[in-house]
Amino acid sequence: MIKTINISLIAGSVLFFTACTSSSLPVNAEMPSFKTGYQDGCATASGNYVKSHTSFKNDIDYKDGWFYGRKKCNPAQSK
Repeated sequence: MIKTINISLIAGSVLFFTACTSSSLPVNAEMPSFKTGYQDGCATASGNYVKSHTSFKNDIDYKDGWFYGRKKCNPAQSK
């Protein structure tokens, strides 16, 4: 019984503390391809469609940056 309670408390603590982490920037935000993708996604959100289709298909950091930039620079998101 006590072992079950201890496991439950540990699992609950782990879940609690992982929910309190900061998500301001993705882990791969320092990658050059992420930054390029972010700039292209931001330009797209501003009305000028920019995307390297080759990088988007083959580079996960570029793809993540593109989506992140499009979301963060979208004027509708800033309201």
